[in-house]
Amino acid sequence: MTRPPRSLGIVGNRGKDGVRALLPPLVRWIREQGRRVSVERSLVRGIKGLGAGVSFATLSRRSDALLVLGGDGTMLNTAREARDGLPLLGVNLGGLGFLTETGVTALYPALTKVFEGKFVIERRMMVEATIRSARGKRLWNAVGLNDAVIHPRDRSRVLGLDIRIDATSIGTLMADGLIVATPTGSTAYSLSAGGPIVRPTIEALIATPISPHTLTFRPLLVGADERIRIILRAGHPRATLTLDGQVARLVRPGDEIEIRRARRHVSLITLRHGSFYDVLRTKFAWAHSPRSARTTG
Repeated sequence: MTRPPRSLGIVGNRGKDGVRALLPPLVRWIREQGRRVSVERSLVRGIKGLGAGVSFATLSRRSDALLVLGGDGTMLNTAREARDGLPLLGVNLGGLGFLTETGVTALYPALTKVFEGKFVIERRMMVEATIRSARGKRLWNAVGLNDAVIHPRDRSRVLGLDIRIDATSIGTLMADGLIVATPTGSTAYSLSAGGPIVRPTIEALIATPISPHTLTFRPLLVGADERIRIILRAGHPRATLTLDGQVARLVRPGDEIEIRRARRHVSLITLRHGSFYDVLRTKFAWAHSPRSARTTG
């Protein structure tokens, strides 16, 4: 058993259907269980009886765990903003919900298990990206849970990317871009581009080209302690570096992008008794056998 949280913070996407109706009874029920609960300020706006709420920074600092109401996008944003190691429990109010642990219908039983300490914490690695100018000046830095993606600002153009792993030159990639994903992000954009599915608790980076113009550049699994360095070649269009599809920065020809394992991790609360591969089957219909066709004699 894991030590149950005594203080719970609630964050989420107020634009999701059902959040306004869910919050008041949820807050009341948590307090009836003898737990302290705080709600992020923007989430309670316009909802009577919940007070003014608190800032995300205050919520992150005072809580033992965060309840995240929304979809995978809300989880990604919260993972980047929360303090290092703060456990997150995702409640799916969106579509697929691969990162979220439970749905609304199972929320109260799930919280009961959490308050009884019947859960485990999965540590997930994050990715960190830094942009430096040709003269070595640091221009930008950000972290993400899923991936860092380099793509042209003009989608019709091709990028030339000189790639090194630590001190070793890998060569020049001519492609529509490059995805560097964590194992958590291996089932997101990287998978759509032909990358492998990797168990999310493994620590590694997955470099997946987007529509490469040569068959010799294939997806590559890189050691978690290795650094991927990419220089946008002169004469090619400007590019954009995007983390988790949510935060972005312009990259100019000659700039260097360094992508590495982040110094911080994300801690996800999980209640599942099955394995990661069970999740693949249920949420992705992965490896399902086709129905046997009937034969007639």
